[in-house]
Amino acid sequence: MDFDKLSLREKIDTRENIIKQMRSLNDGCKDEKGEVRSFTAEEEGKYKGMSEDVRRLTDLISKEKRELELKGFTDTLPAPEPEARKQDGRMAAFRDYLRAGVAGMSAEARAALVVDGDGASAAALAPQELVNQILTPARSDLSLLSKVYTVHLSKAAGIGVPYEAADADDAAWTTEVPVSIADESSLSYGKRELGAHALVKLVTISDKALKTNAFNLESIIGDKIRYKMQAALENAIINGSGAGQPLGLFTASANGIPASADFEAASATALAADDIIKAKRSLKSAYRSRASWLFHPDTVTKLLLLKDKNDQYLWRSGLTVSDPDILDGAPVIESDFVPNTMTTGLYVGMFGDFSRYWMTMVDSIAITRLTEKYYPSVGFSALAYADGQPVMAEAFTRIKMA
Repeated sequence: MDFDKLSLREKIDTRENIIKQMRSLNDGCKDEKGEVRSFTAEEEGKYKGMSEDVRRLTDLISKEKRELELKGFTDTLPAPEPEARKQDGRMAAFRDYLRAGVAGMSAEARAALVVDGDGASAAALAPQELVNQILTPARSDLSLLSKVYTVHLSKAAGIGVPYEAADADDAAWTTEVPVSIADESSLSYGKRELGAHALVKLVTISDKALKTNAFNLESIIGDKIRYKMQAALENAIINGSGAGQPLGLFTASANGIPASADFEAASATALAADDIIKAKRSLKSAYRSRASWLFHPDTVTKLLLLKDKNDQYLWRSGLTVSDPDILDGAPVIESDFVPNTMTTGLYVGMFGDFSRYWMTMVDSIAITRLTEKYYPSVGFSALAYADGQPVMAEAFTRIKMA
């Protein structure tokens, strides 16, 4: 079956039906005494085929949901712009820059924009309306970017963000205050400077499209930049080294989430239901109500048939485009950037309150028009500044293979 031709709604329904068939085959695999038995060769082949179909559909659904999320759940060409919008001086001047560069702008249009440089190397600051569109993710339970806490800065300057380096002792009932409590020294905070690291992304658009005046050009280019920039930010939040870029969730660091916050699975090659249940409960209860799972789509496929001690499946599929999947009662966020190699000592997922990850974002984007190199298309290089790090290690539990 060609799953690529199905709509997102049809992909979701098809995957759910196949999962039900897999579960039915799995549950019915018992001998005459009611004991669980191994698959026959025929059942094994059938199960393996369905598993591959689910893996393929999960990947397609994840990618399509992610694309829709980054585009604000719209995948249509922008409509012809209304007359009122054409009267916006800054946006009109910026549109002139996108179409023809500095050389094609009138003196009045150039005065309406902040333009740095001349000729081919000139860069223009995008109007704030477009900056907000690019940097602000659509609000949805499906997106990691929409869950992190973002600090918006007006200029490229760093801020000191405290992180808990050591927890305080628990409170204790007592008739008088002991010296050990009066002189509390176990609680300590460190500080990593959240800077403004450069993030550069390139998009191209045909020269013909640029010369078509009927459409909202800045939105077309803005959508392209948004998709690439937010994908890069998501990758950095997950895997960033912290050196010249954000510090990622899967980078063990005393400045973010140390190795002591890791939960080790029982096996080096597979996750079991007990691993999921124990990993969730290893997180302090104060964070669980806002916490989500974070997995790669390939790992998700392996979690579909996990059962608890009461023979209940841990996984419940989200049956609408905007509904998250649920694992052991908590929503699941999928990302292609999450590690997914099940080998000794490697990370494969996590459970945490992602509002405890802070990101700084400078509220300006410089866009440079690049003409000759990409002809007959025109390149647009977008420069933004951002940084980020986890600020509360105890709000996260990373899953590591044994």
